Amino acid sequence: MIQIRFHCPTDRCVAIIEYEPLEECGPTIECPRCHKPHAMNIGESVRKSGVIDQCAVCRGTEMFIRRDFPQRLGLAIVVVFGVAALYAFRTSVIIGWSILAAAVVLDLIIYAFIGTATTCYACRAEYRGCKPNPAHEGFDLATSEKYGSG
Repeated sequence: MIQIRFHCPTDRCVAIIEYEPLEECGPTIECPRCHKPHAMNIGESVRKSGVIDQCAVCRGTEMFIRRDFPQRLGLAIVVVFGVAALYAFRTSVIIGWSILAAAVVLDLIIYAFIGTATTCYACRAEYRGCKPNPAHEGFDLATSEKYGSG
């Protein structure tokens, strides 16, 4: 199943659309929140291969692959382990370093099991459940700045 999450261009809502199989996606979709129709430009090659090569929302071709993990949760983990380590360093250096090592192990476990999402630089539409496109790489700040978002 492929999930497309995008910001509705005519309203300020976030639409999440799921397709299984991708062939069910028609030329237009209705936003599930504001019920306004939007063009959905999924090419025939994407329908057959399941590899995203062009954004279905804005037709942008520059996309990046990222880990599909909530950034706020990641920041919260870093802050909690950092504060715990700072407190532990006051009593024992070994316990402080152990807490930091536990944070690294937790990070490796999360990295091993978390999936990926393909994201469009232009409109920030996110695609989950699709095959990764080998032409897409990780986030590039210079490319992102071309589209005015970072």
